[in-house]
Amino acid sequence: MIFSSFLRFLVVLGIVILEPIFCSSISWAQIITNEVINKLDANYYYPQKKGLVNISALLEWEQQDLTKGKKTIIKNPNFLFYGKFKDGISQKGFTINENGVILSDDEKIQYMKILNNYLDAFIPKTLREKFSGYQGTTTFSENGKMLLQFESIDPLDMDKYYELHVDTNEWRLAGLHVRQKHKPQSVKGKFLYTRKEGQWVVAETLSHFSIDDKKYSEKTEYTYKKIKSFWLVSKVRQIVQQNGHDILLHRFRLSDYKINSMN
Repeated sequence: MIFSSFLRFLVVLGIVILEPIFCSSISWAQIITNEVINKLDANYYYPQKKGLVNISALLEWEQQDLTKGKKTIIKNPNFLFYGKFKDGISQKGFTINENGVILSDDEKIQYMKILNNYLDAFIPKTLREKFSGYQGTTTFSENGKMLLQFESIDPLDMDKYYELHVDTNEWRLAGLHVRQKHKPQSVKGKFLYTRKEGQWVVAETLSHFSIDDKKYSEKTEYTYKKIKSFWLVSKVRQIVQQNGHDILLHRFRLSDYKINSMN
């Protein structure tokens, strides 16, 4: 963890709210949290903030069962990944590449359930968009650590609670803790970074969780490629361990990009 004092935090952000706000329903904690999110987003590389309006790409993906001696590779049907970005809001999804592939409706649903878990792996949402439906607070410990906490403002969507650990020397997230009502009820993660055009992109994530007394870890690695003027994720490799043993490998590859197409 990287440490920074509360005083330094105020100096870095600047005291931008000088007029009285005591009549506002927005708390000081929420205002500070919004400023922290803005500062973090300014230090991350987002293609959609560099002029990316829409994108589509061919998605090839496969999985490998590492518990079997032969380590059989299962090549899944190709899909098309697409994304549209406007006014800070993203619309992303997948469609089946129908060329030479016949799938039942049930098969399509099952594949989509898996792929939807990776939507933000290819082009992540900004933190501002990610937590737009959440109420956030910022707390500071005596040694200067900063912790952001988010919970949904929708009473019908109270499933997940997020804790974000902020590295205030580099202005990036150092760790994440997700609490949820369904299994796994607690997921802890940390990040490794590299830079693109002077801003942070995630190079690797590592998460840990438990299900039914079994301990799991997921290590996900990202490879970037410059397409036109944008740095985009071209490959994702994820390996899953159970009780310290490799059990599953996922590989994703994006190609045949169409960038800011008029169609």
